[in-house]
Amino acid sequence: MVFCILLSLFSLFISAISSSVFVSAFSLVNDFHVLVSLKQGFLSPEPALTSWNSSNPSSVCSWAGVFCSQDRVVSLDLTDLNLGGSVSAQVSRLDMLTYFSLAGNSFRGGIEIANLSSLQSLNISHNQFTGGLDWNYSSLSNLQVFDAYDNNFTALLPLGVLTLEKLKYLDLSGNYFYGKIPESYGKLEGLECLSLAGNDLRGKIPGELGNLTNLREIYLGYYSVFEGGIPKEFGKLVNLVHMDLPSCGLDGPIPGELGDLKLLETLHLNDNLLSGSIPKQLSNLTNLMNLTLSNNVLTGEILYSFIY
Repeated sequence: MVFCILLSLFSLFISAISSSVFVSAFSLVNDFHVLVSLKQGFLSPEPALTSWNSSNPSSVCSWAGVFCSQDRVVSLDLTDLNLGGSVSAQVSRLDMLTYFSLAGNSFRGGIEIANLSSLQSLNISHNQFTGGLDWNYSSLSNLQVFDAYDNNFTALLPLGVLTLEKLKYLDLSGNYFYGKIPESYGKLEGLECLSLAGNDLRGKIPGELGNLTNLREIYLGYYSVFEGGIPKEFGKLVNLVHMDLPSCGLDGPIPGELGDLKLLETLHLNDNLLSGSIPKQLSNLTNLMNLTLSNNVLTGEILYSFIY
């Protein structure tokens, strides 16, 4: 009886191993087919992707830009490979992907990334993608870094990013996003960097952004034209190191609450319509190294503490 039980357990063990090996091999073959499909949509894939040999599935983990772990593709880095064309939706079948970069190429058309629950970093910057970014972000639940800088997106700012509870870095700058900055962006409380600069945004900068107390960098300037001034709530951004709000139509006084940003090293407010005197509270910014206030309508004396 004991022998039969041991034999049965051994058979189950062997079956489990065989099943695991089969599933792993099948999954890698799936990744192989996805990558082959991607390459077919690319323009000028050679010589950058010469190693992507479509006749040899077992070689996929040695392909340029591909990194595997436990026989699955977990990283795909196609940065600066002079690629063009389109990006197939098939990429969303790389279900173990944690890092994906298409940065620095010439991809065109729309793009949508979904169903990659392991993905932590997504970089599609410096391309020519168009349309919007109204994706199913709830299927990207582990995303921490999203960089879409320098494309041709023309749409409202995406609200779906609010479902990304782990998001730390969001860069949507250098596009043609229009409309207002949503007040709800103030709920992205894990953000450490927010860049919406160089778009076509209007309306007021929402004071709710002052709730982003983990922010270290904020960029909102250039090309957008905001109504009103700098929200006094920005004084709550106590971890801020870099504030960049130049050339975006800001008027009114510089709020004294900015003097509470004790870690601030860089403050760019140039080329706006800011008026009044420089608040004395800014003398509390003992870590400030770069201050730009030029081309405003400020009056009064420059604080002695700003003179080096």
